[in-house]
Amino acid sequence: MKKISWKVFAPWFLTFACTVTLIIIGFFLVNNINWYKTTVFDKSIIGINTPEYRFYAYHLHLSMIKRSIGLFSGFSIMFLGLGIAFYTLKENTTIDGQAKGLSLKLITASPGIIALIVGAYLVASTIDSKDHFPSYNIESIQNDTPLDTVHKPKIPT
Repeated sequence: MKKISWKVFAPWFLTFACTVTLIIIGFFLVNNINWYKTTVFDKSIIGINTPEYRFYAYHLHLSMIKRSIGLFSGFSIMFLGLGIAFYTLKENTTIDGQAKGLSLKLITASPGIIALIVGAYLVASTIDSKDHFPSYNIESIQNDTPLDTVHKPKIPT
C-alpha cells in the first residue's frame, strides 16, 4: 500500500471538507429564507395586504438576511484562515503600522490564525446580535404607530 504524505493529503482534504460544509450551510440558509417567505406571506394571515404588515415582514426579512450573510461569511473566513494556518507555520510573518503617537506591530507564525479569530468573532457576533421587533398585532400598530403619510413615495406610473 502506498503511503500518502500529509503535505499532499491535507490541501485536498481541507478543500473538500470546507467546500462541502459551505454548500451545506448555503443550502440551510436558502431553505430557511424560502421557508420564511412561504410562512410570512401565507394567504390565511389577516391583514397581509396592509402596509403595516408588509413593513413588519420586510424588517424581519432583512434581519434574517443580515444574519445569513454574517454566518456564511464568518465560516468562509474561518476556513480560509485554517487553510493558511496549515501552510505558513514555518516562518514568522510581521505586520507593522504607525500613526501619530501610535505604533502597532504583529508577529505571528501563521497569519491564518488571525483569519480564524476574525471569522469566529463574526460568527459569534452574528449569533449574539438580536433585533427586537414587537409582536405583530394589527390593533396596536394602527393605534400606536401611525404610518408616515407625509413622506409617502409616489406610485410609479
